[in-house]
Amino acid sequence: MSEKTERWKAPPDREEEDLGMSKGAGVGMASILLIVMTLAFTTFGVLSLVSAMSDVRMSRKALATAAAYYEAEGRLQEQLADLDADLLAGRAEIPEQGLWELKEEVQEVQQLLLIVEHSDKAQEGGGRYRVLWQRLVNTVEWNPEPGIDIWDGGM
Repeated sequence: MSEKTERWKAPPDREEEDLGMSKGAGVGMASILLIVMTLAFTTFGVLSLVSAMSDVRMSRKALATAAAYYEAEGRLQEQLADLDADLLAGRAEIPEQGLWELKEEVQEVQQLLLIVEHSDKAQEGGGRYRVLWQRLVNTVEWNPEPGIDIWDGGM
């Protein structure tokens, strides 16, 4: 090189030389940051998708349970209407205790139970029966698994 060309060359930056960094070092850090952010957003996206799918499964199960309950309640009301028609026609026998128990299956392990009491007010213009209660009952007994032994602090 000629002496003239060398004279016009810019002097190197002393701080970059001292630190051992070149002007392109910032690009590598930006790439690493971009990769980490992409991985984080991908992870959050997958977690959101898994959570949404779990919510959909739970919602479908709740829908099926509610539909089964209301179908059973409709069938139970039909039984009650039949009982009312039989009482009106005089075909229904009144039990000793005066209580009828009407049942309908909701699911494998649940029944809808309706307890109806005979009413003596039928002659006075009142109803022929009175509904005492309606409940959803479990048909199987729950047996919890034995728990784990936890140290109670004693020696």
